[in-house]
Amino acid sequence: MAEPDVGQPVPNVAVFSSAFHPHLGGVEELTRRLAIELTNRGSRVVVATTRYPTNLPGRETVDGIAVRRWRFVPPSGSWKTTVRFAAHFVPDVISIVRSLRHHRSDIVHVQCVSNNGLYALIAARLLRLPLVVSMQGELTMDATGVYQRSRFLPKLLRHLLRTADVVTGCSAQTLSEGAAFAGVDLGDRGHVVYNGISLTEFDSAAPERRSRPYLLAIGRHVRNKGFDVLLRAFAESGLSGTWELVLAGDGPERSSLTSLAAELGIADAVAVVGRTDRRRTAELFRGCDIFVLPSRHEPMGIVNLEAMASGRPVIASRVGGVPEIVLHGVTGMLVAADDVDALAGALRHLANDPALRVALGAAGRTRAEAFEWSAIADVYVEQYRSALRR
Repeated sequence: MAEPDVGQPVPNVAVFSSAFHPHLGGVEELTRRLAIELTNRGSRVVVATTRYPTNLPGRETVDGIAVRRWRFVPPSGSWKTTVRFAAHFVPDVISIVRSLRHHRSDIVHVQCVSNNGLYALIAARLLRLPLVVSMQGELTMDATGVYQRSRFLPKLLRHLLRTADVVTGCSAQTLSEGAAFAGVDLGDRGHVVYNGISLTEFDSAAPERRSRPYLLAIGRHVRNKGFDVLLRAFAESGLSGTWELVLAGDGPERSSLTSLAAELGIADAVAVVGRTDRRRTAELFRGCDIFVLPSRHEPMGIVNLEAMASGRPVIASRVGGVPEIVLHGVTGMLVAADDVDALAGALRHLANDPALRVALGAAGRTRAEAFEWSAIADVYVEQYRSALRR
């Protein structure tokens, strides 16, 4: 991590986030934590995000952060969308420019490119401000396949990656994926900036106690997360008689996963607990014996870091940016995606070796210290200054 230059003021940043409070998710938490860290350094931060649902207030303060919402209507789609775009575009752009002037923004920063990227681009050009674009796995992680369905978003992303002053990716794999997609050599404009964690959030959490030792998996219940593979591996591992699998999160596949557990004869050993707030999430991490992320693709896997911050060993798929975070044989075990047998073997191996679990968990905790939000914010500040120099 770069050392912060305490002699320079931190720029005022307008963060255009694809989603934010009251929605919950990785980008929302990243934006919140980054905004808090920047504010603590003296930056005047405003979060610009989508007004969805439309009954959300256009402006409010969340955790001391100024939040402004607009509809961010795309310029293409159905005729209804086109009409809405024509009606809202100019007034929204004028409102956004006024808001950024009010907050004396020095930098426009796009976190996860969606329709927010168009409005950020226009605001940056009108105000002649540097533009930073951060990729968070947009091309492959959207469960609805929006980049595969939309004609507008791929063009927008390519333009942003080709013209932004600085481009960051949440992993080297994500950055490389974006450069290949845009057909551009990012050169010294491209940088890896991992997402972060709060160690104190997990240190202060009381471990959740359950009647049996448990494996934990958490995330949206969509095919990409591979929870169906985990259920089959758990059944094959033979651990269901003495261990429990706790599956947290929600999504369109929740009912099918519950049905699959019953079909496999492990329903009594699987607890589907639904969405959890930050406090309960930390308690689940602290209480589990093994954390599992069986994704079919993953740009980084922040939950792996959260498990490591809790001192828990990780079993994860060797996909995307995961190997950059989870070190095989050091902080956890990596297996091929969609490989039920390999995952079942890894589950048995760790479940039957308490000493190895402790060793991997301790190494993971040490590694997690480099990903504290304060360190991640320092890296972003350096990228802002680099964009200003351009």
